Amino acid sequence: MGDEVLEKPMAKSAAPRDGVTVVIPAHNAVTHLERMLPAWGVLLNNLNRPFQLIVVNDGSTDGTASALEKLGSRVPHLRVLTHDARRGFGACLRTALAETTQPLFLYAGIDGQYTPTDIRPMLERIELRDEVFGKQPDLISGARAGQPRPTFMKWLGGAWKLFWRVFAGLPIVGSPPWYGWSEWRYRAQAGWVFGVPLADVNSAFKLYRTAFLKRFPIQSDGDFVHTELVAKVTFLTSIMDEIPLTPKVDPHPALGPVSADRRKVFSAPEFAIPTAPEAKPPDARNVHTPTAEPDVGGRASPDSPDPAS
Repeated sequence: MGDEVLEKPMAKSAAPRDGVTVVIPAHNAVTHLERMLPAWGVLLNNLNRPFQLIVVNDGSTDGTASALEKLGSRVPHLRVLTHDARRGFGACLRTALAETTQPLFLYAGIDGQYTPTDIRPMLERIELRDEVFGKQPDLISGARAGQPRPTFMKWLGGAWKLFWRVFAGLPIVGSPPWYGWSEWRYRAQAGWVFGVPLADVNSAFKLYRTAFLKRFPIQSDGDFVHTELVAKVTFLTSIMDEIPLTPKVDPHPALGPVSADRRKVFSAPEFAIPTAPEAKPPDARNVHTPTAEPDVGGRASPDSPDPAS
C-alpha cells in the first residue's frame, strides 16, 4: 500500500472587517479633547480594522486648535478639519462626510455623556442581518441612561400600558428612559411629525453606513441633524436599532437651537443628492460644416459643379 498523504486542514482566515470613521465635532472643548482623544486613539488602534479619527474644529476661540496640534503626535490617524466660524453639529458632519474613506461612519459628542468603548457592541450589531428582511442595518443609535422618572409619569405610563394590554392584548414593556420634560416633549413631537421611533433621538453617538449617508444631503446645520437623519432612515425604510450606552453621571447638555433647521427639513425634505444635468449634444442646425476650398490657380475643386453643365 502506498504512502498516504494526510492534508492538514487550512486555517480559516478571518473575514476583513469594515473600516470605521469616527467624527468628533468640537467647539471650545480643550479639556474634553485632551481627555477623550487619547482614549479614542487607543481603542480604535485595538479594533483590528481600518479607521479614521476626524475632529472638526467648529470655529473654536479658545486653545482647541493648539491642543489638537499637540495631540496629533500622540493619537494615531488623527485628522483635523477646521471651520473659520461656528457652523453647528450638522455642518460638521457634512464637512467630515466629504473626507471619509471608510464604509462605517460614527459620530460622537465631545461632552462626557459618551464612552469610546460603546462603539464595540454597535459595530457588532451593524454587521448582523435582519432575520425577516435579510439586510444589515443602516443605523445603530446609542441610548443614554435616563434620570429618575417623575411619579406622575410613572402612574400615567402604567395606566396607559394597562389600557392597551386589556383592550388590545399588547404586551407590557418597559418605559423609555426619562431625560426631562423638554426632551419628552421633543421626542413626542419628533415621533408624531417625523416618524422617529427612537427613545433617545438626540443621542450624539450614532453609527451609520457611509454609503447610506451619501444618498442624500444633510440639510441641518445644528442639533436638529440627529432627528433629520433618523427621520430619513425611517422614510427610506432602512433597518435601525437602538442599544443602551454606558450610564454616566454627567448631566445631559442642553439641545441647541433647532427651529430653523426643523422648518427647512419639514417644508422641503431632500432624499437624494441632486445630479448635475447631462450635457446636451449641439443643435444640428447650428453645426457649421466647412465647404471645400477652391484649388490653387482657380481650378474648381473635385466637389464643385462642372461649369459646362
